[in-house]
Amino acid sequence: MSVRWLVLFCLAGCGWGHAQEVRRAIPVGPGSLENYENPTWMEHVNGVGEVEVRRALPVDSAPSDRPIPAAPAEQPAVPTPVESIDPVEAVRSPEAAAPEPSPLPIATPVSQDAPVVSGSTEDGIIRIAPAVVDGGTDSALGRANSLFARGLYDLAIPEYEVFLVSGGKAEGRDAALFRLAESHRALGNAGAARAALEKLVLEFQSGEFAAAGAYRLGGILFADKMHDAAAAQFDVAAREAKDAGVRLSSAYFSGRSHEAAGRIIDAANRYEAVLSASGENVYRDNAAMALGGIQLKRGEKRAALKTFRTLADASAENDVAASAAMEAAGLAAEVGNNPVALEMLEIAARKGEGEVRAGAVLQSLLLRYRMGDHAGVVAAGRDAAMSVPANRRDEALNILAASLRETGDNAGAAAVYGEMLSDGAAGTSAEVRYQRLLALHAAQDKSLLGEIDAFVAGNPDRGLAASATLLKAEVLFKQGNHAGAAGAYAAAAENPSLKEEQRPAALYKNAWSLAAAGDTAAAVAAYDAFLRRYPRDRLAAGALLQSGMARQKMQDYEGALVDFDRVLKEYPLSAEVELALLQKALTCGQLKRNGEMDSAFRELLEKFPKTGAAAQAHFWIGWVAYENNAMEEALKRLSDARRLDGKTYGERSTLRIILAHYHQQDFAAALAELDGYNGAPLPPEVLVWLAKGHAAAGNHAKVEETLKPLLDGGGAIPPDAWLLLAGAREALGAHDESADAAMRYLAAAEDPPSRARGHMARARALLGGGRVDEARRDIEQALFLQPEGKLNAEARLLSGEAFFATGDYDSAARSFMAVSVLTDDPEVTPRALRRAADAYLRTFNDAEAGKALEELRQRFPASPFSAGA
Repeated sequence: MSVRWLVLFCLAGCGWGHAQEVRRAIPVGPGSLENYENPTWMEHVNGVGEVEVRRALPVDSAPSDRPIPAAPAEQPAVPTPVESIDPVEAVRSPEAAAPEPSPLPIATPVSQDAPVVSGSTEDGIIRIAPAVVDGGTDSALGRANSLFARGLYDLAIPEYEVFLVSGGKAEGRDAALFRLAESHRALGNAGAARAALEKLVLEFQSGEFAAAGAYRLGGILFADKMHDAAAAQFDVAAREAKDAGVRLSSAYFSGRSHEAAGRIIDAANRYEAVLSASGENVYRDNAAMALGGIQLKRGEKRAALKTFRTLADASAENDVAASAAMEAAGLAAEVGNNPVALEMLEIAARKGEGEVRAGAVLQSLLLRYRMGDHAGVVAAGRDAAMSVPANRRDEALNILAASLRETGDNAGAAAVYGEMLSDGAAGTSAEVRYQRLLALHAAQDKSLLGEIDAFVAGNPDRGLAASATLLKAEVLFKQGNHAGAAGAYAAAAENPSLKEEQRPAALYKNAWSLAAAGDTAAAVAAYDAFLRRYPRDRLAAGALLQSGMARQKMQDYEGALVDFDRVLKEYPLSAEVELALLQKALTCGQLKRNGEMDSAFRELLEKFPKTGAAAQAHFWIGWVAYENNAMEEALKRLSDARRLDGKTYGERSTLRIILAHYHQQDFAAALAELDGYNGAPLPPEVLVWLAKGHAAAGNHAKVEETLKPLLDGGGAIPPDAWLLLAGAREALGAHDESADAAMRYLAAAEDPPSRARGHMARARALLGGGRVDEARRDIEQALFLQPEGKLNAEARLLSGEAFFATGDYDSAARSFMAVSVLTDDPEVTPRALRRAADAYLRTFNDAEAGKALEELRQRFPASPFSAGA
């Protein structure tokens, strides 16, 4: 499913990495200057105005590209009028004019002068230095302090100067220098105030007044962009101040100064110190934001994630928590921790407002979509969509629709797209209507074709209209309307508004549809046109292959081979090579080019040993080997074919395997293959061969079973089959049936030896049935037909059996002995001698019987008839 429009929505409306500034009110102390847009150094004495704070926005599709906000230019210090404070009140109660510390903007400090902060008093208000202690009016210091306390700074200055000139290193010098500077500052004498402070910090490196002077001088230096020097003074104040609030403020502005000077590691250390401070800490939020910004600059994404995540959980300011949560969510997504990203987005959605909240909700939906949690999107989607501003609702609905499609609820997705269309969102209706068509298509909605036609007819976006025409072609093809599909594909392909990357596929499918519609000639022409226009397209190899298969249907086998060979030569690395080799082999077989077929199948197996056509390839390679009398190769290949696909090639391979064993005269192997074989009938000569094997093994019942297909087939039966049947039936005691089989053999036999065998077979059957006279006539015929040789000896043996059957043992003995004289055959002669001994014994002629047996032992000691002789 395409999510192109979804990505466009998210990049346009809710991307991490497109930061914007969000202003918020900073906690202020007594005497705050409200709505003062450009706070200066002195404004931080009396109060703190608004400070710009950078906020993170939702993640986009590439959060790693999120830029780090640049620091804005610093504002120059603006002297504050003297009348902005009451000199007397400042001396008597300096904490009344002292503000709470000014927090730092997130990521990079926004330019503002460092505030002058007082130390803590019992009532919790922060002051910068100890309260004025009256030194008595009888001394310059005492008079100066008294004047300072009453706000008479112009009169206090000379007295402080007298003390400082005359007093040397006297006690209270540090306080006098500090209050001298404060008096000049109150009167607007910035240069004189700075000089006094510089003298103070030069002479005193410890004590509360040294801390207060360092803090005040640090603010001046920071305003003058002398950040290195400012950092040093704030560090002194942080070290020497007795009040925790002053130390905290000093550490914070030391961090800002170090960061402005480019020493971000030192700055990070100060911010971390601020964050670790216990108790009330108005700097915590901005210190965390600044620390996170530094960590981002240094590429420490996981550390920054921890910082922003902590701030998101701990900040009491909802907008700060939401902003930090968005930043943490973006970082979590970058490092692949999606559960944390979702957790942060939920915080941002709960605590944020306006665009921040909307962005968090949308990013949460989008992240779940990317994670594959489509059920989660569906569960939260509609409520989430209703919770964002109306101008961004379509973004949420679009993600919901996409997830519905992923979960298979395409009808639900179509309904959501319809809801979006009912809102009439400008610039999206065409795309939404097209996405709705895709959902209807996936849902197999019966109204789809009509919806497509209406979309194409009334859509000003010609590109989408062309894509919709392609969709219509797909629907028609799936419905089996291949002719209609071909027309739609052709119309889309020739539409100039169709995206160029879609055109080759449209032309290709046009040809395919023509082939499926049965217009093979037009399909071949369409494939040829495609190949002329896009010879190097990714579909070119497939077009050639399909063209060749279409030519096969037209019985243009030579043309098909040309196409298949082009695939193999011009696109050797394409996926179509495998099928091209298979089709080439089959086409060569159709042309009876067995050698080329064999080569193509062998190449197929070599290049694609796991091909799905392996069984087919082995079968036909085995078939060719059989035709070429290469029986060992045939047996191997045919066995492989049967093993790989017994359902298709089991019986076909087994038949040829049996025939191969027949050619090798391997009766045992052929017999093993016959077990369970139910395929095509075996050739008669093979059945006769098998029957002979059973007869030789004494399996007489198997003889008739093997020959039964011939007997039941209704066709011509080889004469040898009747002779085998006659012998098997006789051995089984079916004398009449045996005689009948012998007569059938005689009816077909023509040459004297064959006819002699037939008469002897019938004679055996007749003797077995007690029809001795009839048997003698057949024996006489056999002797007549074969006056000498083995057949003659066998006939004489039968003649003896006829005499024996009638009790004429003397004649029987003579006939048997005649055989032993006429032939030395190892099969016939031993039997004749044994039967002669039997006949002699019946006449009680033991001597002649003994001679016959002795002769048997001497001439044929290995014969089974010699046993016990």
